[in-house]
Amino acid sequence: MVMAKNYFKSYVWLLETLQSRGALTLKEIKELWKQSSVNEEGKELATRTFSNHISAIADVFGIDIVCDRRYNTYYIENLEDVGGNSIREWMMDALCLNSLLNESVSLRDRVIFENVPSGRKFLATIIQAIRDNKKLEICYKSFRQVETVSMIVEPYFLKEFKRRWYLYACKNGDEVPHMFALDRIVNVEVLTDTFAVPKELDADDYFGGIYGVRVYPNMKKERVILKVSSRQSQYFRTLPLHKSQKEVETQNDHSIFSYYVTPDYDLRQDILSFGTEVEVLEPKNLREGMREMIKNLNEKYK
Repeated sequence: MVMAKNYFKSYVWLLETLQSRGALTLKEIKELWKQSSVNEEGKELATRTFSNHISAIADVFGIDIVCDRRYNTYYIENLEDVGGNSIREWMMDALCLNSLLNESVSLRDRVIFENVPSGRKFLATIIQAIRDNKKLEICYKSFRQVETVSMIVEPYFLKEFKRRWYLYACKNGDEVPHMFALDRIVNVEVLTDTFAVPKELDADDYFGGIYGVRVYPNMKKERVILKVSSRQSQYFRTLPLHKSQKEVETQNDHSIFSYYVTPDYDLRQDILSFGTEVEVLEPKNLREGMREMIKNLNEKYK
């Protein structure tokens, strides 16, 4: 899997290079590769390897690198579509930032971003397995378990939430995916066996009304109404709490935001984190649940 990870870095480097510099000849790309910190062994970029990278980038990122035969230069053909797909957008943002920082050692002490430990070890391997519809054998140790459990799963989806990555995969022929936190996966092996994702299972629908990462089959989506202070409202507008967010009322001292989500534990925790800046107006059961949490919290600090 080390080779896969190294190639993944190469894909990102090539995309970032063409995105930032524009069209380049193969000779220019090879010269830049020689100077790149991603090229840890200082090897020349073989023409065949370059062609393989182009094919892999099309598969993994959905981005086409083509050659303009008039000038023998390579460029990203669908550059305007790079941000059109969520996982592709994440890859380009997160991985290209990492590539840029590796190229600019002097910036490491001046550009600070959050550490996501669960993304280091198995993320690239799992993404490639999802791409190829390959089954995985994972060794998993839950926080609630003493022993490590080995199982074969079909990887369906990946989701990031609060600096942790989560894999949603089916095991033992189950119809409903199980959630596995990547920071609790001890080992991953990609198998040769393939699988097919059920046609009726769509990621947007599956996570549509979910706030955090837990999918509760028996918990229904509800209309949640929040009253937010004018100061906090500005943050909500620039970074919505959930994709279903709508600002339905704006006053001088507050705004009213509506959501269509499952009012689960993660949502309650985050609302509580805003303190007096945010108040739950509806639904009644969520408002009462918040009141109970605040009461219990108050008891701890008496």
